[in-house]
Amino acid sequence: MLARCGAEGMEIEQCDVDTAFLYGKLEEEIYMELPEGLRELLELAEAEGEDDVVCMLLQSLFGLKQASRVWSETIDKHLKSMGFEPADANPCVYTRGEGDDECIVCLYVGDMLIASRQKAVIVSVKAGITEKFRTKDLGSARVILGSDCVKECVWMRRLLKDIGAEQVGATVIYEDNQGAMALAKNVGYQARTKHIDIRYHFIREKVVSNEVELEYVDTKNQLADFMTKGLSSKTLRYLMMRSNVDPKLETSN
Repeated sequence: MLARCGAEGMEIEQCDVDTAFLYGKLEEEIYMELPEGLRELLELAEAEGEDDVVCMLLQSLFGLKQASRVWSETIDKHLKSMGFEPADANPCVYTRGEGDDECIVCLYVGDMLIASRQKAVIVSVKAGITEKFRTKDLGSARVILGSDCVKECVWMRRLLKDIGAEQVGATVIYEDNQGAMALAKNVGYQARTKHIDIRYHFIREKVVSNEVELEYVDTKNQLADFMTKGLSSKTLRYLMMRSNVDPKLETSN
């Protein structure tokens, strides 16, 4: 999906359903012992001569065998009510509409990727999801993925230090989006990006502390593209050679 969105210039945003497993309704009767923290209930039960008081669960709970299935059924029902249909090959991928109105939703438990050619469509879908579930808007997928890259770099630097091979200087991260780089380096307020959670702006901290360095690279020189995109044979050979990979290709182009 990411490859298609990149090729067709579709917008991609993320959101996360808070405590997703707690939204599902249980069909079975499931009982649990009273948690030790509920002293008042325990004392009340003992005062009334009840020794074996238990709770009956009305909704799903983390740790139940059926928690994942119940959540899957719950979100599936809601997305279908919004007009989405699951893909036959992968029921965690939902689609709705065609052309400029097309929208794709990818699920991984409570995490969602929402893609469309129109920003307004994504906003509308997010609004429909928040009607039933409390969500955390994670904003643009590009910024979040950049954040994950920095996390990996920070972890690797710490590992190298622990084994006596501390890295000297900053770890260079190549980025072909100047807007994302400006956002990571600029501490000024930007209303357009205020929806991005502040915890993801630790990239700035790592840039300031000289743990990572962001360096712009033109899209045509993004070496990793030969592993992730459909390219012409000329571009493919060029990027493979730049990456020290022997381009033994037999093509008609």
